Amino acid sequence: MAASSNRVAARIDVKHKITHTFGDFREELLHKLNELRESNSLCDTTIRAGGKDFPAHRCVLSAASPYFRAMFTSELGGKESNLVELKEMKSTTISDVLHYIYTGKTAIDSSNAKDLVEVANYLTMPTLKREAAVFIQNEMMNVSNCLALESFASKYDCQQLRQAAVSFRAENFVDFSRTEDFTLFDSEKVQELICMDEINVAEEEEVYEAVMTWVKHDLPSRECTLPELLKSVRLFSMSKSSLRRILDQELVSKSLACTRIVINALDLFLFPVLSHDISLTPRSSLNNFEDVVVLTRSELPSDENNKSKINCFVLSTMTWEFLHAIPFNNNHHDTAVCGGLLYVVGDFDSTSMSCFNPKLNMWSTLDTTLTGKDFTVTSVDNELFLIGGEDSWRDVQIYNPVLKEWRQGASMKAARAGHNAVLLQGHIYVIAGHNGECCQNSAECYNPLTDQWAEISSMSDVRRSAAAVAVGGKILVVGGFGDMSFHTVESSCEIFDPTVNQWSLVPSLSIPRARSGIVGVGDTVYLFGGEDEKESQSDVQCFDLNTSKWNEISNIPSYPFTGIRASLLKLPKCFMENGYRNHISEG
Repeated sequence: MAASSNRVAARIDVKHKITHTFGDFREELLHKLNELRESNSLCDTTIRAGGKDFPAHRCVLSAASPYFRAMFTSELGGKESNLVELKEMKSTTISDVLHYIYTGKTAIDSSNAKDLVEVANYLTMPTLKREAAVFIQNEMMNVSNCLALESFASKYDCQQLRQAAVSFRAENFVDFSRTEDFTLFDSEKVQELICMDEINVAEEEEVYEAVMTWVKHDLPSRECTLPELLKSVRLFSMSKSSLRRILDQELVSKSLACTRIVINALDLFLFPVLSHDISLTPRSSLNNFEDVVVLTRSELPSDENNKSKINCFVLSTMTWEFLHAIPFNNNHHDTAVCGGLLYVVGDFDSTSMSCFNPKLNMWSTLDTTLTGKDFTVTSVDNELFLIGGEDSWRDVQIYNPVLKEWRQGASMKAARAGHNAVLLQGHIYVIAGHNGECCQNSAECYNPLTDQWAEISSMSDVRRSAAAVAVGGKILVVGGFGDMSFHTVESSCEIFDPTVNQWSLVPSLSIPRARSGIVGVGDTVYLFGGEDEKESQSDVQCFDLNTSKWNEISNIPSYPFTGIRASLLKLPKCFMENGYRNHISEG
């Protein structure tokens, strides 16, 4: 038995040696053939491309390409001809192809990959075409060219590349929806894209915003397509507050068909039994994100350990996670979520801007410098509105993150800093604050479409550094300082109803506070930390609009915690599960 095993092992070893030897022989043979080509030895044909001639061997070309084999063995194909002209092909590309034929290798980069696909397709060389297509897929594809690459792949029958381009567009839907290619889609293409279950969005609102961007790009001819497109937006996945906001948008409200579609979606919230006979399947990507409140501080703590943390409150579990701190100095700042990204704007001496991309898990800084502090930043239609603040007071500066451009908006009627700015039903409501000398209780409303301001009713009490948020179609304002000192904290809370232009009082907190963070989700408000007349607070308070009651639900892990900005952000579950704190990088 042992002898038999040894013979088997010996045969395997011999086979391995023969295979290895044959591989060396093949390499040497290809090397020698290429030497003959380069020295024009024994060559019996010439390839001409781009005004340049390349000597070659018919037998080698025929073995590598069915195109050449047919040409050299067919009377009609030029069997006796010693010259093959490949018109409209670059000489550099033919040189690369010949090198590949003779050596099995060629350098593929962004300058020649598409040309190699084209020529390999023409010469029927599937292996070379596949290698060049894979390079394009892995190294060249981006949101600006994925549509063109899909067309390119279809033209040259690169099915893997074509599918990769389609998948890339779906995976990067939000970024693609901001490109010129998307705005030039016809309605059928837009509908095909937004019907895909695979498009990657953190919330369905991103799909709706993409549709509205496309319609507004050519409103006269595209407005009529909005009802049909809305049917493909999965409105049932959106929040009640988002649906109410959509109902108030002019393009929707003036269309009976659009209004009915949105109301039907709202009915599913009011009458859940209606959904039993309807297939309601959210985008697959929506299951990959968590609603998280990200807390940033406008004043850094003295504790070095706390400086490295950003607290994140996970709403579904009422638990805490941590992000690493912003890798840039952002004191006396404000925050806004725009296009799914968290923007942090502010500094002591000049206004810098940082940005966190939750999908890439990366902080970056934007090359922009403004002046001022105690301003507000609000996101409207994928633009940032920087309003008021010390040194600016009445100014409105508007930033487009896609174009990376600033423009000036109409000035406020009153000078303000330490005020609040809240987006409600497409309008920015600016509330209270101070003018450098005294606190205010006045408020005004800005319409981004007309770039105009209008005064609204004043609050009962003056306040600055209050917390304000839109909730249930209204605006809730909590606490704040009652004068220009830091020793008087306003205890009252007020709510504004835009339908009647009226403020009314709601129950106060057990401990009044200023400089708190606040977010609204549905009919619920979450208030984070702040400071009273004596000390900082670390509690998390919850206010239910339906019951008008405050309840303490948690405590912020890092203490003390004041000068807070709270931002509702969609964070990927995979990062949360693996420990977000371990995945932060700088960009």
